Amino acid sequence: METKILLLQEKEILVDEILKLRKENAELRKELENLKEKISPPTTSKYPDKTKERGKPPSQWGRKAGHPGCTRPKPDHIDREVEQTLKRCPDCSERLSGSVGVVEHVQEDIIPSRVEVTKFKRHRYWCKKCEKVVDAPYAPGEVPCGYLGPLALTQMALLKYHHVLPGNKIVKLFEVFCGLKVSEGAVAQALQRMAKWLEVETKALVEAIRESAYVHVDETGWKINGTKHWLWAFANKKLAFYKIDRSRGSKVPIGLLGNPFPGILISDFYSAYNKMNCRQQKCLVHLLREMRDCQGKDPPEDYRVPYKKLKRILSDAHRLQAAQAQMLPMDFVRKVRRIKERLFLFATTPHSNKHWQRLSGRFLKHEKKMLTFLDVPELPSNNNLAERMIRPHVILRNRSFHNRTDKGAEAHGVLTSILQSLMLQEKSLIPSFSQAYLAHRQGNPQPILFSHQSTSIG
Repeated sequence: METKILLLQEKEILVDEILKLRKENAELRKELENLKEKISPPTTSKYPDKTKERGKPPSQWGRKAGHPGCTRPKPDHIDREVEQTLKRCPDCSERLSGSVGVVEHVQEDIIPSRVEVTKFKRHRYWCKKCEKVVDAPYAPGEVPCGYLGPLALTQMALLKYHHVLPGNKIVKLFEVFCGLKVSEGAVAQALQRMAKWLEVETKALVEAIRESAYVHVDETGWKINGTKHWLWAFANKKLAFYKIDRSRGSKVPIGLLGNPFPGILISDFYSAYNKMNCRQQKCLVHLLREMRDCQGKDPPEDYRVPYKKLKRILSDAHRLQAAQAQMLPMDFVRKVRRIKERLFLFATTPHSNKHWQRLSGRFLKHEKKMLTFLDVPELPSNNNLAERMIRPHVILRNRSFHNRTDKGAEAHGVLTSILQSLMLQEKSLIPSFSQAYLAHRQGNPQPILFSHQSTSIG
């Protein structure tokens, strides 16, 4: 009994000493900061803010020392050569003999574009057997009843939805660079008609997404003529599909993917996805971001300890997924089970901090959706792909009035879905896009851009 009392007394003495040392340490730090402010001269850097942000002076920006240099690639061909000669010296006017050397300089430039006007003539013939007039087929490159060709229309779609230019700038760009005069309303109507003919391609996109191994999904605010709507993004490594809808509820992903969805849905913790009947992986990047936001500048002790503990669990999970190929299957399964047990134990532990009370309740609710990436090889643990797919639309939203009509919103969804999917598959945008539009405009009802074999991959 006396030993315990002595130990308690020693403990109290040590605690008092620690508190005293902490107080002295804080006072010394404060004095040191004051001395630094008095000694250090005011900054004269031309870029004070950026230096502070990047953590190094402007002289050290750019590539690290020893990094291989990167220069502009040389052209693989020469279109024309221009030779400059002299007969007399430019300084003394003395007659010069033959050339003693050549200074070469290669320069690239853009040839001014021009509008090509084509008149298509389809001959008609009388068929004696059918007893009717028959027409010759449409020529390659001919848009039936269209005043603008497929390349001009494709460029409009790229400028609008890929380069994020408003209609008035597209009009000006066409006039300045190639002399094509078109009104802003004509651009909008042409894109809406193009989208109508390309809907067959988006139907193939949706079918392929439904058969994907996993799909990322996210949504962001949108407006049609000032009325609140939502732009939904569904994407994987090869496909992207966008839909603007009045609803932000579960009926949108259920209607598009089906219920049950045979693949794995990767999303944030928004409640609309909870009604999906499928395996899910919740975005751990969203979780870590929320954890950082909740801690603030000076988090209390009852927040710091659980924060470090949960972050260690998630880090161990990611390291385990990366090391799966080098492990025996039984060892991997055993370690996965252990990490899931640690997460469950964390969620069921009582927490005094209000943020961890809320987050631990979320972990219990989504217990089977937090670590799905450990059970499925190469499954992402984050929803970064969907956020990247939505970012161009956010830029367009900030530069425009979103959409003014339902037809414009439908065209936005169709054309951006096709363009983004082509880029994900690393296909040439202008040839592929114009070829598909021409084929459907001339009467081909079958999708030609997205075959089942090339789009059903996760």
